[in-house]
Amino acid sequence: MALHRTAFPMTTPGSLPGSTATPTATNAIATAPQGLLGDAGAAGLRAGLAGGFFGARPSTGTGWLIPISGLLLVLFLLVHLAGVSLALLDPAGFEQLAEALHRQSWLPPLEVALAAALLFHPLLALVRSLSNRHARGAVAGPQRSRRGGGLEAAAALAGRWTPWSGALLLVFLVVHLVQLRLHRPVAGAELEALLAALASPFSLGLYGLAGAAVGLHLLQGHESAHRSLGWLTPANRDRIRGLGRALALLLGAGLGLVPIALVLKDSLVTVQP
Repeated sequence: MALHRTAFPMTTPGSLPGSTATPTATNAIATAPQGLLGDAGAAGLRAGLAGGFFGARPSTGTGWLIPISGLLLVLFLLVHLAGVSLALLDPAGFEQLAEALHRQSWLPPLEVALAAALLFHPLLALVRSLSNRHARGAVAGPQRSRRGGGLEAAAALAGRWTPWSGALLLVFLVVHLVQLRLHRPVAGAELEALLAALASPFSLGLYGLAGAAVGLHLLQGHESAHRSLGWLTPANRDRIRGLGRALALLLGAGLGLVPIALVLKDSLVTVQP
């Protein structure tokens, strides 16, 4: 005679007799059939529900600020790099562009918003990193990346260096604002003011390091932002990862090398008879 197995419902803290608590989604995932989700899938979903999939609990309402502000800053940096590159290719056109921008009434509010994003993006990321470290507790032995070699290993290393590269970018932001925005150059003197700022070896080195820091940030940050927002899927993962690598190379090399190229070009013009 065939034996029939009766399935008894698993109890959760909210399903006990007399309990007034409501079973949570995390508890539901904890009792899901392993054949459906698997150990790794269930663990990932539990972690996602606990963290809100946004790098912070949904109750804080701020978890989405990190990836959104990061992506908006990438867009700004692309536009900024195009404008600064114009100073190298067409100095007269660069001065005309700068003069036209400075006449726009929307520029000061936009600059304040960008400065706030540049300030709060690394600060929020630092708070999240410290919160995650506190929740994880002490880790026995060095952490090892599960990624492969090459750019994947470099991206994992960039992720561990994020607090340091973010701190460097904050220092650069303060120096850049003091040099070129607190005392805005007069019309037609934007390039002259920029070259005067870059004449200091400290400033030139800081600009180069800031470009490298942006590249490191994007090497893992672009993919991380899409993952945090739920936009990363197995179907588009390789495309998003490849775009992040391309942006890291473009912005990292561009922002780091264009200032050096401007100084070299100016020095060559100066020494010509």
